[in-house]
Amino acid sequence: MKDPNQRKKNLNAFAKYSSISFQMIVVIGVFAFIGHKIDVYRNAKTPIFTAGFSLLGVAISMYQVVKQLNKNDS
Repeated sequence: MKDPNQRKKNLNAFAKYSSISFQMIVVIGVFAFIGHKIDVYRNAKTPIFTAGFSLLGVAISMYQVVKQLNKNDS
């Protein structure tokens, strides 16, 4: 049987990493939505703003992940 403190640590780690993944999904989704709205407003044939803002969202979310993991490891 596992130590209760170890189970609690595992559960806390699971919750922490799950919340990070949901944050990434939200950030990327918001930026992709903004890019899509710009493309629709401009009647663009190619979704360049959707792609650009999606990549920007990925970059920002990766920065947030690295920042949070470094903060939690200290």
